[in-house]
Amino acid sequence: MRSLQISSIEEYSGKSAFIIALGLILKEMGYKIGYFKPFGVNTTYVDGNLVDEDAYFTAKALNVKEDMDDICPVLLDKPYVEFVQLADAEELRKAIVDAYQKISENKDIVLVEGAVDYKVGRSIGICDLTISTILDTKVLMVVKYSNDFVLDRLLASKELFEDRLGLAVFNQLSGYKRTYVEGVAGALLQKSGMELVGLIPRDPILAGLFVSEIRNALSGDLLVEGKDMIIEQLIIGAMSPQSAIKYFRNVRNAALITGGDRVELHLVALEAINIKCLILTGNLMPSQVVLEKAKEKGIPIILVKDDTLTTMERLDELFGKARIKGEIKINRVKELVESFVDLKKITDYIGLDF
Repeated sequence: MRSLQISSIEEYSGKSAFIIALGLILKEMGYKIGYFKPFGVNTTYVDGNLVDEDAYFTAKALNVKEDMDDICPVLLDKPYVEFVQLADAEELRKAIVDAYQKISENKDIVLVEGAVDYKVGRSIGICDLTISTILDTKVLMVVKYSNDFVLDRLLASKELFEDRLGLAVFNQLSGYKRTYVEGVAGALLQKSGMELVGLIPRDPILAGLFVSEIRNALSGDLLVEGKDMIIEQLIIGAMSPQSAIKYFRNVRNAALITGGDRVELHLVALEAINIKCLILTGNLMPSQVVLEKAKEKGIPIILVKDDTLTTMERLDELFGKARIKGEIKINRVKELVESFVDLKKITDYIGLDF
């Protein structure tokens, strides 16, 4: 049985998405895979049970059958400082090892998801560095290439993981940086004993939010139902209806955020093929004409209490942090990994045939 820990140097790097893609690819190759997340901090309730949200959706996407208590044995169920004060490090590590042994039974490979970043859990002895040692895993680091300084943080992590960390994948990369990163950064990692095996571009579909996620995040009222599409862009409707006609042609799968009293702008947006949702602010009900036109077009309308700027700020915080849910996003992340990651180098690294 082989194991590979997917870790990161910062949150929202794309570990769960990468694991989903790699796991599905390995399953298609005929391997029996397991999924394990030792320490979950993004907790929520599902059917009355406390689970780690990322672990829950990843396990569901991979269609693994083990109990969530075994998939993610240690959950942050109280404020972290309180958790640290009350935790027994030896008991936590024993729980992790026992659960891992159950997950790894009759598996060819177990994909181990790290915590928020590789340092989280250090104060209670269950950070990624410790986990890689007690479970004897090899490590691949998924790095969100937000700026060039991530190289320093990646090299610092290599000093701690030493030989266990051998591969890195750069994620959410802007197109213009690709050649530079592949040449300069790749050579730098090589000198440090790591190999760069993937450069995954930023993808608007993965960064986007479903209409249902937008509604839930804003606690909005759904005035008109429509297709639960992925929204890739947000537009503030501060322009005149005449200016909007030209502007709307240059967007893709966008949501318009504007006051509920901008009737002319609403009607222009409903005729634009690239506007997929209206988010009406200020708790101002739109006209009946707008509601009827939206129903006819199948375009959802969400009514929210906040003003336009506050609504935009709240949603802007969520873009790029959306979880990989739904067939569209799962298929897309799999396509990206197949296209931009050297999968043979990964299978060679963990000792599997490609």
